[in-house]
Amino acid sequence: MLAARIDRLSAEQKELLQTLAVVGRESPRALISKMTVMAEAQLEQRFAELRAAEFIYEQPALADTEYVFKHALTQEVAYNSLLIERRKQLHERAGNALESLFADQLDDHLTQLAHHYSHSDNIDKAVKYLGRTGQQAMQRSAHIYAISSLSTAIDLLQKLPDTPERTQRELLLQLAVGPAFIPVKGWGAPEVERASTRARKLCERLGNPPELSPPCIECGSCATFEPS
Repeated sequence: MLAARIDRLSAEQKELLQTLAVVGRESPRALISKMTVMAEAQLEQRFAELRAAEFIYEQPALADTEYVFKHALTQEVAYNSLLIERRKQLHERAGNALESLFADQLDDHLTQLAHHYSHSDNIDKAVKYLGRTGQQAMQRSAHIYAISSLSTAIDLLQKLPDTPERTQRELLLQLAVGPAFIPVKGWGAPEVERASTRARKLCERLGNPPELSPPCIECGSCATFEPS
């Protein structure tokens, strides 16, 4: 029934609803404005129509107006109605909009940036923000979340061309994920050993640069992540 209601929307209404679904359950007005090519007056009219149809409601927020799906299922159906390629494009557009709006506050939006870029075709930025998200999680002692973010970054990185830059980036990720496993699995865990072994191999491939040598993964104190 929800799918049928969405299909009866005009093309512009449906496009806006799908854009909101990609952003999430709650969508700041400024972010949607950055993602759409509609004029402000036209956008306001489409918002009003979706509110009248009871797909979304408007709520004031600290810095901006937000539009919220009345039901989580509505967001899910609208999201799944998107073709995969279009979905990826909207996720990348959301990432670009976040970078533009919060250029001076990216650390406050790393999780969102990692989410959107990892669901787009922009693997380079997905790896970048997943790595930063993992490092931030480590600083907050959220080790399981750090492992998830860093491991996903390592997996995605393999889709990029095999270059010295990719090797360097994977080395930094391996040096970060190894220490993340220690509080969760213990020093002798196979995951820690795998990360250490892989880091040594990557060091050898790079000519074993001293500032990134394997001892970093043993103590964890000098394993830093500065994504390019």
